[in-house]
Amino acid sequence: MIEYAKQGIRFNAVAPGVVDTPMHEDGPRDALKALQPMGKWQMYETLFDAILYLAGANQVTGEVLHVDGGVHAGRW
Repeated sequence: MIEYAKQGIRFNAVAPGVVDTPMHEDGPRDALKALQPMGKWQMYETLFDAILYLAGANQVTGEVLHVDGGVHAGRW
């Protein structure tokens, strides 16, 4: 996809971890929090911030921004 960079087309992605949503109200909240190295729920506003950053960063392309509290880094 880098072949489109000269035309100003960028390809980026946000890779979220477990996000606090109404879907998790009756679920195993503590178990899900324990899967995250930072030990806290991710709020959807954090994802919005990441998306807005990538949308405005005109020199960033071909990146995956992990917004998962360190889960992608492996077991801690």
